[in-house]
Parts: sequence; C-alpha cells; structure tokens
Amino acid sequence: MTPLDEAALPGWLESRDLLRAAGARVERAGDGNINWVRRAIGADGTRRIVKQARPALEKFPEYRVDTARIVFEARYMAVLRREVPGQARILPKVFFFDELDRALVLEDVSPAERLDELLDAGRASADTLFALGEFLGAVHRATAAQAPLLVREFANDEMRKLHGEHVFSLPFAPNDFPIEPRLRALADAALATPGVRTRIAALRGRYYESRESLVHGDVQAGNVLVQNDRPRLLDAEIAHVGDPAFDLGQALAHVHVHRVRARDEADCARWERALVDGYAPTRELLARARGYAGVEILRRAIGAARLALLGTTARAERALELGTALLGAE
Repeated sequence: MTPLDEAALPGWLESRDLLRAAGARVERAGDGNINWVRRAIGADGTRRIVKQARPALEKFPEYRVDTARIVFEARYMAVLRREVPGQARILPKVFFFDELDRALVLEDVSPAERLDELLDAGRASADTLFALGEFLGAVHRATAAQAPLLVREFANDEMRKLHGEHVFSLPFAPNDFPIEPRLRALADAALATPGVRTRIAALRGRYYESRESLVHGDVQAGNVLVQNDRPRLLDAEIAHVGDPAFDLGQALAHVHVHRVRARDEADCARWERALVDGYAPTRELLARARGYAGVEILRRAIGAARLALLGTTARAERALELGTALLGAE
C-alpha cells in the first residue's frame, strides 16, 4: 500500500480517469475518525471523495486495525447493490476501488446536512427516518438467507471487536474517563440495578455470536447525511454478518437520546415511530433493538465517546435514566 497525500491525490485520480489534475484542489472531508478521507475538486467542478485505510486509525493512532476494513466496506456496498438495488441508492456511488492501495473513491454526497444536526435542531423529517428504517429492514431480510455464505466474505473481526468493546465493555468497566463525580456515582447506581449488567452481557454475547444478516455496524446519526429528506448512509467499515437488531438499535438510540430535552418528546415519538414503521421488525427483534439502544445511550453518556448533546451533567443524568429504561424493555 502506498500512502496517499494531498499533493499527490489529483495525479493519482487522473491516472485512473477519475479527475483532471490541472487546477484541482484537495480538502478534508468529514470527521475522518477511522480512515484518511479527502475531497478532491477538479477545475471543472468534478468532485470525488477518497478514503484510504491505513494500519493506524486516523484520529486514534493508538489503535491499529487490519486495513482490510475498507475491503469490507466496498464489499458491503457491492452486495447491497446486487441484492437490494432500489434501497442501495441510499449509499454513495462507488467510482473506483483500489484494493492494493486500500483506497475507495466515492460520490461526494453534498450539499447535505447531518442527521444528528437535524435531530438536534428539531428539523428532522419523519420521512427520512422511515426511509432509513426501510433500508435497514430490506437489507437485513434480503441477506438473511445468504448469511452462511456471507460470513466468509465479511470476516471483519478486528473492527467488529474494536467497536464491540467500546460499546459493551469499556464504558462499564473500571476506567478513568473524565466523568463528573455525581454522574459517576449515578452511573454506578444505575449499573447496580438488578438485571442491568446481565442484560448488557447478554446483548454483548448476541452482538459477537449472531450470524443472522449483513449489518452496517455503525448506524449512528452522524453517519447519515440528508438530501431533501433522503438519507445517505456512510462509513460501513464495521460491516459484518451479525445481529440485525444491532443496526436498528443504534439508529433508535440516536433518536431516543434527544428526549433529554423535554421539548423533543413529541418529535422523538414521531421520529421513532417512523423509523420502526419503515423497518417493520418482529416483536422479538424490536425488543432486542431497544436493548441495544439502551446500551448505546448509556455508553454515550458515560463512555469515552460522549455525545455533545449530553455535555451537561443534567442531560447525561437523564440519558442514564433513558438507557436503563430501554434495557428493561421487552
């Protein structure tokens, strides 16, 4: 693998007939937490997003993960375009994939707004949430019959484990995360509630052991861009064959958590109903998804990846209540 840089990127793209290098400019694109991500803009207005997977994660270089994660991302999009071509329009177009260089060239999904920002502002559309749920449900149902075969194509074990430990283990083990003393005491009390840790452990086991459907693995609102109410789902680096309820649960969590503000109650109910109606889960799958949502809300309140929305102690405390309640949902 040859690491790309901003100076060489236009020429690299031109050599693959993807962009004219003359007059092109390059800028950062997105958060770039896991991979090196840049936007290249040609003099003629052509725009390309380039992602390259490197051994050290871009924003967290202390973690080194197999660069095959971008192979699984490209494969996820290819499988969905084959199995659910209509729904796969939610994903960005793939213009080119260089497996040797671990580089993926994608459609620039812009202009667009992030779903988390729309939710935060109370401007999210129920149509967007319905379409997201419909996409997830269609993907999970379409890939369920092929799951035994897809397992071999999606042996994304390192990313699955890295994500799983940050969701199910690290926030609930002794740690030195910068949490306010009152919040830490309340978290300890919440986790001591009979059945809470047992439920988290059961969901953790299901996350690792399930081989039911092809899942995205990181359906958080920050990975969803919105264009005219149409969701565009990004960043499938954690794609694997697992529990479909995990995808739905993460999406539910990032809607439900807005209940930390009283003014969001009616909006949240409408958004959640649209997401669930779009997915159309069985009762058992929805119960499991709500449990996953509870874990996600708890870890976003007391873990290392605390949401900006939960920046105040009062909101984080309310999130503890929400997450604990969801863990008890059946």
